[in-house]
Amino acid sequence: MAPEVARLGHVSLETPNLEESLSFFHDAVGLEIVDRVDDTVFLRAVDEHDHHSLSLTEADAARIDHIGWQTAEPEDVRKFAKKFEQQGFDLTWIEEDEEPGQGEAIRFEIPNGHRFELYGTMEKPEPPAKRQSKLKNRVYDPSGNNPVAPHRIDHVQVWDPDGFECAEWIRDELGFQVQEYYDEADGSRWGTFLSACEAKIDIAVVQSEHEDDLPALHHVAYAVDSPNDLFEAHNAMNEHGVPVDGIGQHGISRGEFMYARDPISGHRIEFNTGSYLTLDPHWEPIAWEAGDISDGDDHQWIGGIDSLDRVYY
Repeated sequence: MAPEVARLGHVSLETPNLEESLSFFHDAVGLEIVDRVDDTVFLRAVDEHDHHSLSLTEADAARIDHIGWQTAEPEDVRKFAKKFEQQGFDLTWIEEDEEPGQGEAIRFEIPNGHRFELYGTMEKPEPPAKRQSKLKNRVYDPSGNNPVAPHRIDHVQVWDPDGFECAEWIRDELGFQVQEYYDEADGSRWGTFLSACEAKIDIAVVQSEHEDDLPALHHVAYAVDSPNDLFEAHNAMNEHGVPVDGIGQHGISRGEFMYARDPISGHRIEFNTGSYLTLDPHWEPIAWEAGDISDGDDHQWIGGIDSLDRVYY
């Protein structure tokens, strides 16, 4: 059988000031600190069992190190490795626990310049005893959580100078399903929205404004329950003095959103209510054209995004 990607697993980010960035990701956003190794901190959301869904490493500048995807089966990592080695890719092998909690993995740069990691397994550590929920199907006791803490990682949005080509590669080589796409009036592709798990959007690939732009990450999205959570999160960001880049509802995916940005690194988190599920095995992508949603550059249904600043690899 052909190897498969099962889901978005984690995102590895770099920041020029780790402690200041933790005041955003941990104190304001509410991600839980699971582990710390040298200058890297590993975090997860309050309903996540896996070791981490985000890591922060202190470096000389803010960057994205890689986006991690879990394969359907552990042996799929080696199957993908064989496939990409035959295509001439320069693969970096990551040994088990070289990235804490994670099994064997490969890292590589896709043709459009985004750095991906494919891994098969990840540990599921228990939280500290005083924070552990008595419900076996819940990780953290919610009475001890940050009130605005999101539940789980949901998706990433990347920008690319050839977004159509990038999305086609992800579909063809990693087996993702196209959920929706948006074409401009001239027929060019503005954005493609793909699923690894064939149930929801895991990655959005958006066309950069200029051909010489570098591949970049706009945001990492984490799921919350309801629009009310977005207003509570917005209130918390105001209290912490954190920049907020808009609140509203997407037309594509229908998810409600609120964007907040780490003042130190510029890394952006989206609080998101999640998109609809596509359980139909014969799903046909939803096609959008210019003017279908709005006249704005970000094509939102309600509200908008105030900043299109991105962080690069």
